[in-house]
Amino acid sequence: MGKKISIALGGAILAVAGYLCGIRSATVVHAAAQEHSTETYNLLRSNVPKAYGRLAAAIPDQIGTGLIFEDDGGVIRFVSMNGMKEGELARYDQTPTHGGIPKSYGHLVAAVVNPLGTGLVFEDAQGVIRLVTVTGKEESELTRN
Repeated sequence: MGKKISIALGGAILAVAGYLCGIRSATVVHAAAQEHSTETYNLLRSNVPKAYGRLAAAIPDQIGTGLIFEDDGGVIRFVSMNGMKEGELARYDQTPTHGGIPKSYGHLVAAVVNPLGTGLVFEDAQGVIRLVTVTGKEESELTRN
């Protein structure tokens, strides 16, 4: 009988000790999280011309977040968060241009980044969705019914 009581009492002491250690660890982690949340960061402010058009997508790249704009003429511009233009893709109607994208592909709706590069997603008036590389090569096409 004494052995059973000592086992039960030892188990209860271990359970209480484990509970108290767990609460103490959680409190320390919570305090550390609050400490880091009071850090201040410099706010980056820059300008992008309104002539660049509407913001179509935001993507991660090697130097940070990149923004992709499309103007009324269909020209696509890649801009970094500091406002510096990194690149531009022309659009064409009839005569293909090297690295250009046909206007018939429609509007830019999204951009994706994968290990092979950046892909642009377009949708035209008929609902055809195209994934195109930034070099203008069509990778795939979906037709909506």
